[in-house]
Amino acid sequence: MRKRLWILLLCLTAAMVLLLSSVAADGSSDATRVFDEDGILDDSEKEKLENRIKEIRQEYDFDVVIRVVNMEDLKYEMLEAFTDDYYDTGINSKYHFGEDGLLIFLNMCNDEDGRDYWFNGCEKGAVWFDNYFFEFMQKQTNFISYLKSGDYYKAFDETLDYVKIFLEEATKGEEPYSYSHPYKKPKEPMSGTKFTVLSLIEAGVALLFGKGYAKKLRNSMNTAIKRTEATEYINQGSFNVTQASDMFLYSNVTRTPIPTETRSSGGSSIHTSSGGHSHSGGGGHF
Repeated sequence: MRKRLWILLLCLTAAMVLLLSSVAADGSSDATRVFDEDGILDDSEKEKLENRIKEIRQEYDFDVVIRVVNMEDLKYEMLEAFTDDYYDTGINSKYHFGEDGLLIFLNMCNDEDGRDYWFNGCEKGAVWFDNYFFEFMQKQTNFISYLKSGDYYKAFDETLDYVKIFLEEATKGEEPYSYSHPYKKPKEPMSGTKFTVLSLIEAGVALLFGKGYAKKLRNSMNTAIKRTEATEYINQGSFNVTQASDMFLYSNVTRTPIPTETRSSGGSSIHTSSGGHSHSGGGGHF
């Protein structure tokens, strides 16, 4: 009898251990926010990005997800709907992202337009990270240059820097950054080398200006008047022109076309996904 009880107790203990390990595993996987399906990040880089996203989630109650794929059949015009559905459902509903969040998405499949990137904001993220944020990342940061040079970790890391900056402004009760309330980068302190170079340039400009002014002053003291026109050497009334004509042997016309603006990226206004959530999106090629 005691032997059976021991066996039953061992079985219950083993079942509890398996259940707890399963719960722990599920909790760990559900916390994953960096999905690198193309292997562009090493384990250390993924861990650092995971930790940064965890801090953002805890501090601002806002989710950030990074996903990298290599899908040949995923065209650029499909990215909005694809990322909407992905954020709403996770990977086959295995992961549950926060209602308010931002997805940073790369498709590493290289087609005729290059590789694609896309930002997708959900609910509050759709408002706080709209077209202004997408254009800001494209034009005022190193995000695109990092992608083009293959520094993917730096591209994601810098994006998280600005995600925190935009979240701080949006969550402190003031107007979030937008076209009417743009973010202004703080001026970097001038280094000693840069200060020395600028000082030398300013001294050179001042020297040239002083030299030019002295020459002008010296010339003004010269009373001789220089003749600049041939007619000034002709006595008035001694030469009469009765007929004049201009003949041109050659003509050369240069036409320069007015450049037209080209856009390699675009964004969408806030819309409702098939999952019923508000989303905004924007991206381009690299």
